[in-house]
Amino acid sequence: MFQDILLIDADSLYFRIACSTQRQKDIRKGIKYTMNEIKRNCGVNDYLCAVKGNGNFRNNVDSSYKGQRKSLDPKIKAAVEYGRQHMIKEYNAIEADDMEADDLVSIWAYEMMDSGREPIIVAIDKDLLQIPGWHYNFVKKEPPRHIDEDEANLLLMLQCLVGDTADNIKGIKGVGPKKAAMILKDVPMKRRWSRVRAAYRAHKASNLDTNYTLLRMLKSWDEYEEVRDKFKQREAVRNEQSSLEGNSS
Repeated sequence: MFQDILLIDADSLYFRIACSTQRQKDIRKGIKYTMNEIKRNCGVNDYLCAVKGNGNFRNNVDSSYKGQRKSLDPKIKAAVEYGRQHMIKEYNAIEADDMEADDLVSIWAYEMMDSGREPIIVAIDKDLLQIPGWHYNFVKKEPPRHIDEDEANLLLMLQCLVGDTADNIKGIKGVGPKKAAMILKDVPMKRRWSRVRAAYRAHKASNLDTNYTLLRMLKSWDEYEEVRDKFKQREAVRNEQSSLEGNSS
């Protein structure tokens, strides 16, 4: 087993740079510097980059997903899009359609680990820490660290309890990180999901399955197809109902 490729969630990379400068030359320079620094600090030259594409199945799961985020200033928005396009053109970044860049990185990671490879996941988003393996945060710049399956599972279960304010995912009301940690303290991995369900029932919260779908990264292309088809069918039914209601009025 060896670390032979970087799997980079590039959305946060170019977004941070585009928010600090809207000059295209400086965006290109910033991306180049960061990419070179990542490769140098991880000791790996080969990489795959994922960036935002068209659509996201999570919007069909919950229409309020990320709904609290404010619109970007037009100049910053244009700079962000320039950075995204630059990643595609110059670094062969692949667009994650109907999902998030995180999901694409996750699918790549599981494919490679299944084939005996050991990639380094490069990101600043905590969501990707639910994937066991090597991780590198290009902002903290600490050495890559390894997360085992138990820790990865615990991080996801804690998120299910707490939710994610950045993505407008509401966990159990009144349960923050400290209380969530107490709920799952010393609970073995095979029993954590049952404990999380019990906590939702005890607090009379009913959105666990939705939260789990929103928070969990996709693991395979088969799962992607299943999720995409499921929520496309749901959207089609919804559109048909709206059409019937419109005709009846």
